[in-house]
Amino acid sequence: MTTLHDLLWNLTADDLRYRLKFLNPGLKQTRKADLVDGIKAALAGPGLAAALDALDETGRLAVMEAVHESSHRHLPTRFIAKYGRDAEFHLIEANARTFSSYPTPANATRLNVFFYSAGDRDSPVIPTDLVERLQTLVPVPTPYRVPCISEPVAEDGLLIRLTESEALTEFGALLRLAAAGGLAFGPKTGIPAKNAITGIEASLVGGDWFPPELMRLEDAKPWEQEIGSIKSVGWTRMLQVAGLVAMSGSKSVLTPQGRRAVEKPAWEAIAGIWRKWSTNKEYDEFSRIDVIKGKTVKGALTARVPRRSVALAALTDCPAGEWMTFEGFSNYMRAKDFMFEVSTDPWKLYIADRQYGSLGYSGCAAWETLQDRYLLCWIMEYAATLGIVDIAYKKPGQARPVDSWGMDDYSWLSRYDGLQAFRINPLGAYILSLGETPFQPSHPAPQVRLKVLSNRTIHVVSGDLSATERLQLETWAEREGDGVFRLDDFRAIEAIETGQEPEGFARFLEERDDQPLPETITAFLEQARFNGKAVRQSGYAILFECGNSFIAEEISQCKEVRAFCYRAGETTLAVREESLNKFRKQVRSLGLGIR
Repeated sequence: MTTLHDLLWNLTADDLRYRLKFLNPGLKQTRKADLVDGIKAALAGPGLAAALDALDETGRLAVMEAVHESSHRHLPTRFIAKYGRDAEFHLIEANARTFSSYPTPANATRLNVFFYSAGDRDSPVIPTDLVERLQTLVPVPTPYRVPCISEPVAEDGLLIRLTESEALTEFGALLRLAAAGGLAFGPKTGIPAKNAITGIEASLVGGDWFPPELMRLEDAKPWEQEIGSIKSVGWTRMLQVAGLVAMSGSKSVLTPQGRRAVEKPAWEAIAGIWRKWSTNKEYDEFSRIDVIKGKTVKGALTARVPRRSVALAALTDCPAGEWMTFEGFSNYMRAKDFMFEVSTDPWKLYIADRQYGSLGYSGCAAWETLQDRYLLCWIMEYAATLGIVDIAYKKPGQARPVDSWGMDDYSWLSRYDGLQAFRINPLGAYILSLGETPFQPSHPAPQVRLKVLSNRTIHVVSGDLSATERLQLETWAEREGDGVFRLDDFRAIEAIETGQEPEGFARFLEERDDQPLPETITAFLEQARFNGKAVRQSGYAILFECGNSFIAEEISQCKEVRAFCYRAGETTLAVREESLNKFRKQVRSLGLGIR
């Protein structure tokens, strides 16, 4: 039981004495029974309201939160996240050599009149009978919402990336690159191969989150940290996990799912990628926090999917279209009990040295060190890469210093430490609602004026091409010179094959040219539509090599297999994949075997 009477009888006489002193300083008692009765009497009737009024503001907030919390306990992590400070149950004297972390008669505060230990000294509880009475004295706490800001705070080096249009454009560009064999990656790590990085970054609107000279240092010293690829890694891993891209030898290939994905609107495919990533067990975002070692030790890290599910639930609980600081989001998760663990045994994790740098030491495995670094990577490398959130960030530097042994040798704990703020954009709102709300891609305002000529050349007549505009032009046209592009048959067919539509490109040109498109251009686009869809993939076939041409003729002319078996050479037969079992059965009925 957690009634006031029962909890009082669990205390020592000294603990009872200082509580009674707060309530009725004039009453002197020595016997435990008399002390218990004195406290109960002081909290009866109007005495409870008087004791509440005697608390400071933070104390009253602590009582209010606990009264309306299901367990009626004081939860320090949630309280600090919500109010930025904790309630004081004991005071620490200045210059004190030692202090107790638990209230004693010498250092206790008035808050101990309301809260009592119920077998968990770190989580004091309000007695149930006091809760019933306090519910009429304290208001229900205002629902806590993630704190939003009008815009990211401007500061030197701050970069803002609006990711929706970037992701929608990059999706098709990366699938084209994969189909051409240029999206090579390590099958076990999902990290792009060194010889593929240049091509991947060229397919990204505006490149990776940081320019190459910041990501990779020339002649880097052993102690110098490199940021390395972020967006490139995110795309490569997610396309692989979604089953759209695979490796064939040293080259990338589109899988059957990847070929089907190009026929969908990009936002539908991206929504599917996000769902696959959220449930994948193959890769762990925390593996990308390079400075922290010991991650591969058995039992060092928790399961991956539960972590993502908590982070996703918290993100879904945030308003779309509103900027929020990363710290505000992190505090919101703790205040609203979106809690998760990265490691159940931080002693296995360490910085620089397994013994001295272990995160098992008190305070080293704090939320800011582990959970925040996990969330920073999850947001910046995956959610932002897919165009779910816009981000404001800067170089990692000392944006989030860590007071831990071994950090003197490092400039940052993670390459994502520079993330300052983010917001859920319209594409993110569509994806996080699991497709229940309709989505219309936004069209960024034109940054240039174009002149489209009948000879199929496109000239930039004013302004500077944005990264999105440049990539759109290069999808359909070859660059001929500075500000000059020529529509290309091969590129146009390739664009159609990967899901681009001529109407969208025509609209792109019309929005940037004051004159109607020449008839030769509209004819070119119509021809590209026809040519790009002239041959349609209708399925997959398996090749069989016959012993001689007579056997191939006998099988192919059998009326039971004509509908799904075709001659593909003098002795070769092609059989539709879905009809393989029927084919084997009919071949055996002819007295022939297949090995």
